[in-house]
Amino acid sequence: MLTANTDLLSPQQAAAQTPLQPIDWPDFTAAGLQVFIKREDLVDAACSGNKYYKLYEHLRLARGQGARQILSFGGAYSNHIHALAAMGQRLGLATIGVIRGERPRQLSPTLRDAEAWGMRLDFLSRADYREKHTAALQARLAQRWGEFYCVPEGGGDRLGALGCRALAVGILTQVPGGVDHVCVPCGTGATLAGIASALPAQVLAHGFAVLKENPGGEDSLEARITAILKELGATAARWVLHRDFHGGGYAKFPPDLRAFMAAFETHTGIFLDPVYTAKMLWGLSRLASLGKFEKRARIVVIHTGGLQGRRGFDLD
Repeated sequence: MLTANTDLLSPQQAAAQTPLQPIDWPDFTAAGLQVFIKREDLVDAACSGNKYYKLYEHLRLARGQGARQILSFGGAYSNHIHALAAMGQRLGLATIGVIRGERPRQLSPTLRDAEAWGMRLDFLSRADYREKHTAALQARLAQRWGEFYCVPEGGGDRLGALGCRALAVGILTQVPGGVDHVCVPCGTGATLAGIASALPAQVLAHGFAVLKENPGGEDSLEARITAILKELGATAARWVLHRDFHGGGYAKFPPDLRAFMAAFETHTGIFLDPVYTAKMLWGLSRLASLGKFEKRARIVVIHTGGLQGRRGFDLD
């Protein structure tokens, strides 16, 4: 969808183009649910899924400010880093990826792609990486690389959420007869916040946490979502967070999740990523089996892309 040195499609344009299709899955049928999947994995081959929407406003602002290079943070298989490198290359913007951990002898496929698209990689120890948002580390990075526009890890802030509002608008225009629930996997929580902020009051947004953490802390996922919604002026948004389907933690892939993903892909022909969308659908399937949704409920799940990350797992 993107070509070099051109303006990006707006989030509204992108969301209008990605298809919505019904899911034929036994657990949903048995529960009397109508479930649709919004195929954001198809928004762009390299800038896949919600990462496109979370980066859009940052890239627009960076270009408006005349930034010459953009820096952000991520791991060795980061969908965010992958998307930023691709979008930067297409827009003619220099990109810097600050990567958690020491540089390995052999780069991951994700980071090989990023370097091929011109991204310069900077590896930080895990201790330093934890300080990534401090003024001291930002100053060190600026001394090393020069001035840059900084996108927070995962695009997980108000601007990231602002771009994701278009996903809700797209869903509401694509589902005939309306929708009752919208589901999305949650890492930073920005996608859920953006979607929830743009849904009408009768629609409940569901987030499926992919990280294992203790709820209730100052930096908990709930707290971050609440803070972003406040920044968006959407404190009355309706949302719920499901914490029981992280599979043991971020990027953990236990046997029951693996079995579910394999069966789902075989049955539906829709490929999933093990870190995000598979966990959401696994959780939704479990909740449907437990009768947690009203009969004939119309549910939309968002495929958040990230299929490039499958290369980090043994899926045979």
